[in-house]
Amino acid sequence: MAPIVYRNTGPEPWVDIPNLDLLTLLFDSEHAPWPPETVLHVDAKDPTNQLTKASLSTLTRRIAHGLRTNYGIGAHGAGRDVVTVISHGQILVPALFFGIIAAGGVYSAASPHSTPAELARQVTLGRSGLVVCSAEFVELLRRTAPECGNGGGLPLRNVLVLDSAPGAWSLRSVEGGINCISAQLLDWERVTDPVALKASLIVILWSSGTTGLPKGVMLSHLNLVAETYITALSGRAWGARQVELGNELPPYRTLAHLPISHIAGLFGYLIGPQYSGGLVVWLRKYNWVDFYTSVSKFGVTALYTVPSIFLRIAKSEEVKDHFRTVESAITGAAPMDGVLQRAANERLGRKVGGTGKEETYIGQTWGLSETTGAVTAVPKGEVDESGCIGFVLPNVEIRQIDDELRDVKPGEPGHMVVRSPLVTNGYFDNPKATEEAFVQLPDDDGDKWFCTGDIAVIRDGKFYIVDRMKELLKYKGLQVAPAEIENILASHTGVAEAAVVGIPGTEEGEVGSDLPRAYVVRKDESLTEGQLKDFVKSQLASYKQLRGGVVFIDEIPKNAIGKYLRRELRERAKKEVASPGKAKL
Repeated sequence: MAPIVYRNTGPEPWVDIPNLDLLTLLFDSEHAPWPPETVLHVDAKDPTNQLTKASLSTLTRRIAHGLRTNYGIGAHGAGRDVVTVISHGQILVPALFFGIIAAGGVYSAASPHSTPAELARQVTLGRSGLVVCSAEFVELLRRTAPECGNGGGLPLRNVLVLDSAPGAWSLRSVEGGINCISAQLLDWERVTDPVALKASLIVILWSSGTTGLPKGVMLSHLNLVAETYITALSGRAWGARQVELGNELPPYRTLAHLPISHIAGLFGYLIGPQYSGGLVVWLRKYNWVDFYTSVSKFGVTALYTVPSIFLRIAKSEEVKDHFRTVESAITGAAPMDGVLQRAANERLGRKVGGTGKEETYIGQTWGLSETTGAVTAVPKGEVDESGCIGFVLPNVEIRQIDDELRDVKPGEPGHMVVRSPLVTNGYFDNPKATEEAFVQLPDDDGDKWFCTGDIAVIRDGKFYIVDRMKELLKYKGLQVAPAEIENILASHTGVAEAAVVGIPGTEEGEVGSDLPRAYVVRKDESLTEGQLKDFVKSQLASYKQLRGGVVFIDEIPKNAIGKYLRRELRERAKKEVASPGKAKL
């Protein structure tokens, strides 16, 4: 039987990606021809604090010169010097991001939820010799710096603080007063060679591994340029149709509220809007009131957020007409079912898709950090309220396979594997994880396929996520590795063994999330759930907590070689959730 390969069914299933580096694409190409005075970024608290395309280009090159001159970033060749960034939202983050790349460095994003141990581990695994933080994280870095590296620590001279305060922009070292916003400019290297673009390394995003250690997802110029170009195609086609119909196109305005350490925030605020000549309004960090009032205040037209926030939009009595200007609404990071999709749609407020209705329909996308974001999407202007994750994007091939690497029949659930220029080259300094992430299918002698770990079915050409094959959990779009929590629990003197699985969140803000539940064999019979929860809380970030509870059991089920049988625990958890009185919490 011929292989079953799903591709884009539009008029151009495969398009030519511009052979350009990311900065040239955004600042100096016909593909993003916005005038220099275009305002790209503003501070939500003080909209006069802003960056135009011209000022962002200049600031990018000033930061590049400061990093090269003071710290040698990029001096020994592009893609070798990793700069770790941990910051809340601020308008200078785009300039820092582009400045690191322009210098020849690698932007490595750290979660603002990181504990000192987690941050030190990431800096060490990434072999990062320079860290940039916002002011809130200076004390965290003071505690973390001695633990970074392989015993040598990180000098505070190599910790820079990024400050976007109006009239006082700065990028200075914690010790030594080194100023990295130079008066001079360093232009970036223009790259047009396809081989060099594919092999390059400009971004590392950290994805939790099932071993408990994070894995650095390597992204290249090709990855990010391809994602930028491909995901904009349907929007530009929709815009052209509107112009032909004589309709006025709405301005592109979005609100930065998701972490920039995640592909959604990184691409959604630093890259995608600039390519479209759009405006990004920056919140310092997400809180509900600032979020919904800012959408209204700034007339946000393009909203990308996670299902838990759409749930709050759907249920909140505070929401009146705050989302009336939203013209395009997209969700991702976790599946959204059709019920929630329809409920949230009722609270959004512009006509879209030529229906004539005063509504905005939420479209879902699907992808991972390893695929540089979306590889499926509902095309702009099309309406779908079924909970699907859309159609295959151009330049993407997807197969659904079983455990024996054979195609499943259409309509049956199968493991989604992907092949595309959007797919990562692998994991930073981790050849074993890279090898395990790709598979050579027996009926295909072409490039290997990336294993996503997601199980989906296809109906009417649309994909629906039905399960997660990987052990990774997701809480509000953030990845949680069960093994990491298990390692923490196993270090407690009162614990003999522990295994962690996810149960579905049901409370407001948690629908669509996995809540970690620990199954624990006690050494000390007096050990309580509260003690273990407090122990985990002291060790791990807030989104990795045991919100699913602790169940004490006599023995953890294992296979013949001693590996946890998580499927049995997941089945047990389902029964316990259905009959909560039976769980020994």
